[in-house]
Amino acid sequence: MNFLTPINAMLIKSIISIVLITLILTGCKSQPAKTSMPLKGKIEHPISKMETQLTRITELRKKVAESGNSKSKNITPANFEKTKGIILRLLERAEQTLTDKLPKARFDWERHGFTSPEKMIDQAEGYLNILKEDKDPLQGKFAEPGGTVIDHCLIKKDGLFHLFYIRGKAATHWPEWPARNFGHATSKDLLNWETHEPVIQSPEKGWDEYQVWAPHIVKHNGEYYMLYTGVSYPCCQCIGLAKSKDLFNWERIGDGPVITPGEWGIWKTNGWADCRDPSMLKVGDTYYCYYTAVRKVEGADPSHEYCVGISSSKNLIDWKDEGFARLETSLKTPPESPFAVEKDGKFYLFYTSYEHGTVVAVSDHPAKGWKDLPEDKLVTMAGISASEVLKDGDDWYISLISHAQNELHFFEIRKLIWHDDGKITAEVID
Repeated sequence: MNFLTPINAMLIKSIISIVLITLILTGCKSQPAKTSMPLKGKIEHPISKMETQLTRITELRKKVAESGNSKSKNITPANFEKTKGIILRLLERAEQTLTDKLPKARFDWERHGFTSPEKMIDQAEGYLNILKEDKDPLQGKFAEPGGTVIDHCLIKKDGLFHLFYIRGKAATHWPEWPARNFGHATSKDLLNWETHEPVIQSPEKGWDEYQVWAPHIVKHNGEYYMLYTGVSYPCCQCIGLAKSKDLFNWERIGDGPVITPGEWGIWKTNGWADCRDPSMLKVGDTYYCYYTAVRKVEGADPSHEYCVGISSSKNLIDWKDEGFARLETSLKTPPESPFAVEKDGKFYLFYTSYEHGTVVAVSDHPAKGWKDLPEDKLVTMAGISASEVLKDGDDWYISLISHAQNELHFFEIRKLIWHDDGKITAEVID
C-alpha cells in the first residue's frame, strides 16, 4: 500500500535535497586547502654554517694567492711572505677543525687555547685586509712563513746577529708538530731577518729523539758552543752540547747529555722530567748554566717546588752541580727561560713567570743568594716570555716572545733600560 501523496512526496524530495547540499558544503569546508605542486628540478636546501665557513676559507685562500709578491715600499718581501704564511696556517687550522681532521693529540691540553673556526677565519681575514692596505699587521714580529719562534738565543759574529730558535708551526701546540731542529736567521739591525737552513736535527733514536728546545750559544777558545734541551719521546728533558766553527755547521759532542739535575731534583728517564731552557754566563774562567727544574720538598704538600737549577764548568764539557735557586715568584709554576747577566758587580737573573711575564731576581754571587726584586721593580715586561739579554757595545737589548690568538708566537727585540732606582724596563726600537 502506498502511503505517500504527491504533495508529501515533493516535500520529502525537497528535504532530502537540502540535506545533501548541506553535507556537500560541510565536506568541502573540512578538506585541507590544496597546495601548489613543486616545480620539477633540484630542491634547494639551506646552506649549513660549516659550508659557509669552508666557502670563506676557499675564497680567502684565493685572495692570498692573488696577492702575489710584495711590491710595497712599506713591507719587505720577507715580512709579506711571513704574514701570508700565518694567514694560510690560520685558515688550515680552521678547516681541520671544521672537518675533524686535526693532528692526533698526545695530551688533553693540545685542544685548548684556540678560538672557534669562525673567529680563526676572521683573524686571518683581518690580517689580509691590513696587508691589502699596504701595512704589515705583524710589524716588528719575526717568524718563518707559517711558523712560530719560541725559546731562542742571539749571538753576534763579524757584525751580523745570529738568531737560533725553536721552530714551531703556527696555530699548533708543540706535540702536534714536533720541533725537531732549530731555526737559524741573521740580521744586521735586529729587525729584518734572513732565514737559513735549520741546524741540529733530532736523531731517529736517542735521548733527544723527540724534540730539541731552547738553544744557547757562547764563544769559547775560538769555537761556538751550544747548550740545548734534548727531549726523549717520554718527555724526559736534559741538556746536551754541540759545537761549530761558523754557526752554520754543527756537530754534537758526546753520546748523551752533559747536564741533568742533582740529587735535589725530581727527574726520571721514563716520563716527563724538567731539565730545560739552559743559558750560560761566564764569570772569570767559569761558566755557569741556569735551567728550569723541579725539586723535592720533604714533608710538604705538594712535595715539590719549581726552581732554577745551576751547574758550572770551565771547559763546557764537564759540568758540576751547583744546586738550585728558589724563587718565590715561581714555586708553583716553572721559572722558564732563566738568563743571567752581570752588571756593576751584581748578577741579574731574568726569567719567565707564568703570572707576570719577564721578571728579575738579583744576587751578589752567580750560584747562590738569588732573590726576586721587590714587587714594584719585579716585572720588566708583562705578558711575554723567553726573554734573553744581549749587550752590544754600550747598548743593552732584551728579546721576547710575543703571543697572539690561536697559538701564534713571534720573536721581538727591545732596548733594555737600567734605571737609577733599580727598575729595569724595555723600550721599542725605532
